[in-house]
Amino acid sequence: MKAARTSLALLSTLALLAMATGAAAQSSDDDTVVTPAPKPRFTVVDGDTVKFGPQVVRLFGIDAPERSQTCDDGQWRAGALARKALEEFIAGRPVTCRLVDPDRKTRPPVAQCFAGEDDLQEKMVSAGWAWALPVNGKDRYGPDEREAALRKVGVHAHKCASPAEWRAMLRREALKREQGG
Repeated sequence: MKAARTSLALLSTLALLAMATGAAAQSSDDDTVVTPAPKPRFTVVDGDTVKFGPQVVRLFGIDAPERSQTCDDGQWRAGALARKALEEFIAGRPVTCRLVDPDRKTRPPVAQCFAGEDDLQEKMVSAGWAWALPVNGKDRYGPDEREAALRKVGVHAHKCASPAEWRAMLRREALKREQGG
């Protein structure tokens, strides 16, 4: 029930954006036609985050390398490559997302997103560009991650910390600098 209300809220937000851009397309009289305003722009932020206009959406059940995250002692740019992989999986197709839950930590909504029939989360994990996150005790993308690790693809072919470990390392380093160490 809560997910349905939250899903409705996201859809309402996207509908309002569409209505706001559509209002500019109305003509003032029969002789004048105003060109429609562009639709809200869709962009890939990183390997597990997208934007519909100003609305940030996190992909459900996965954690991809952070934008600036590197592996192999800084020699391999995992974050940039994960972002590029997500863009290639989308390949200019329309993206649809089904709201799953708001992300309590960072506040953007969490949604399961698809490019056509392709589950983008599954594609990212299967290709080794993201780790699976168990959600509510369910391991939706875990089998895909284990298969990618066995095949040694993407992050599994390199010395990579998970994004959570990488963020923790950055916090420890910042704390050390603050303490003069």
